[in-house]
Amino acid sequence: MTILNNLRNASSLNDFAKMLGYKPSSLSYIIYKIPSENKYKKFCIPKKSGAPRQISAPIEPLKTLQRRLANILYACCDEIDGTNSLRPLSHGFRKGYSIITNARPHKRRRYVLNLDLQDFFPSCNFGRVRGFFIKNRDFQLNDKVATLLAQIACYENMLPQGSPCSPVVADLLAHLLDVRLAQLAKHNGVTYTRYADDLTFSTNQEPFPSALAVRFGDPGSDWKLGDDLIEKIQSTGFAVNPSKTRMQSRTSRQIVTGLMVNAKVNIRPEYYRVARAMCHSLFMTGTYYRPVTSTASEGATAEALQAAERISILGPLEGILNHIHNVKNSGDHRDDLEKKKDATTARKLYSRFLAYRNFVALKRPLIVCEGKTDDIYLKAAIRKLPIFHPKLGSWSGAAFTSAVSFFHYADKAPSLSIANKASDVLELGGGTGDLKYFILNYKKVLQNFKYRPLEYPVIIMIDNDSGANEIFSVINKNFDISISIKSTKPFYHITDNLYLVKTPERGTTSISCIEDFFAPSVLNKKLNGKEFNRNKAHKADGQYGKAKFAAEVVRPNADKIDFSKFVSLLDRFVAVMDDYKPPATSAATESSHPSHSNPQVTFTSGKFR
Repeated sequence: MTILNNLRNASSLNDFAKMLGYKPSSLSYIIYKIPSENKYKKFCIPKKSGAPRQISAPIEPLKTLQRRLANILYACCDEIDGTNSLRPLSHGFRKGYSIITNARPHKRRRYVLNLDLQDFFPSCNFGRVRGFFIKNRDFQLNDKVATLLAQIACYENMLPQGSPCSPVVADLLAHLLDVRLAQLAKHNGVTYTRYADDLTFSTNQEPFPSALAVRFGDPGSDWKLGDDLIEKIQSTGFAVNPSKTRMQSRTSRQIVTGLMVNAKVNIRPEYYRVARAMCHSLFMTGTYYRPVTSTASEGATAEALQAAERISILGPLEGILNHIHNVKNSGDHRDDLEKKKDATTARKLYSRFLAYRNFVALKRPLIVCEGKTDDIYLKAAIRKLPIFHPKLGSWSGAAFTSAVSFFHYADKAPSLSIANKASDVLELGGGTGDLKYFILNYKKVLQNFKYRPLEYPVIIMIDNDSGANEIFSVINKNFDISISIKSTKPFYHITDNLYLVKTPERGTTSISCIEDFFAPSVLNKKLNGKEFNRNKAHKADGQYGKAKFAAEVVRPNADKIDFSKFVSLLDRFVAVMDDYKPPATSAATESSHPSHSNPQVTFTSGKFR
């Protein structure tokens, strides 16, 4: 039975609690026993206009409950969309949709009309939320369950800004608005989309349909919304924010959800310039100016940057660069050579930032494994072996904190989060081919940065088998190091903070791979009658590979597996950490650091440029 059907069939607090993964008593306690005034913490943040926006942040138990409710409702939305042949008109809070997909239908139009709904979340009161889930034909929930849902979602008779479930609930309530506005738009030959409380209409018609907006006064004067449009919005329980209504003609810059749409969906040039200036400052000094308000998104001036806050944390800048990368890497930028060049330039800047974050300004030793599954083995071994606590990690009660980090390889680029975007942008997908170029050009990459703290080592770990010969050859030819399958050093210091560790040598051939350090009983574990084969090239139909071995054998059974044979490998990581000494100063410089006339080196296509 589907999640939506389960929700429809729920008829009591017990049923609803089971869906949410709670005991009935626990759910009842959060809803009824915690005093209302203790459920939220209120504070204000500035809007773009500078006016205060009140945030009501739920306490942790309620936040977890709301997040679980949101996940159920998102799953219901996906199910409803899957049975509907029409594409959703709402592009906010939906899988596969974004400000990019919202802006795309409005590119290259004569007119683009933007308006905002006023008090979007507060407009959705308790009665509206409860009534929607009872009466909506897609849900038709039991009265009791709809009441419980509204009690979880609402605070002070409205959807609070700060709750994880407010966006999806508000979006569902706005569906009737979408239907009526889509009908109005279709009748007038206009395109309509919505992203949260941001509504957009566009057309190539001349004049613009008066049912939606009319110009009052002479050409060049202001516009006012049409009576039909206002009536449709008000009839669904929403209102227009009059201060955020704007008509944009093709002779001016046209913006939809923060993106330019005159010719293609694109980042505003000043937004990119600010991001580039932030990166330049970061790479030169280790800090950058973050505008105190949302200046970057509105186009910062030099004066605004000088008045901004100077910080060294990387999260805000990474979010900006990730946004730029997503927009410029979208389909609109692959139509011709100039657009590809535009996307590539942004990708190179993002690549340099990710190289800085991952290899230059790292906060812990970084282990770069050869395969995508190796870090699963190593994390489990470190947690299980007290001999390496606290060198490689430590327990505090039931919580384990790792003293090392691992480079995460991405499986599928389209669904990447910021956390594992580095693998895609740096084009490090694992395997000896990518690692060979990584090693060969590592020193050149570091020269992109005048500020190079290099406080911790970057440790490449590879299997000591014939597949590593390409890497051994690169190291032997380009560095004053002798390495082979037979060599037995615990580690090899390549350059700067870069080290290489092989799996410990075994037997007369010295050949080894990381799976050799599991007991035979683990390696012989069958899954659905299939045997484990670590050799991808020779895997037969009745066998399973490393990905399943890591995910379905090692990870769920980590507490039971004997990891004692991993000691000799983990010893090598500790030896690197003991050997490495960071530069004497926190801002190491070289006279040959890149200037504007020198080409910058970056990761791309498995290589550096």
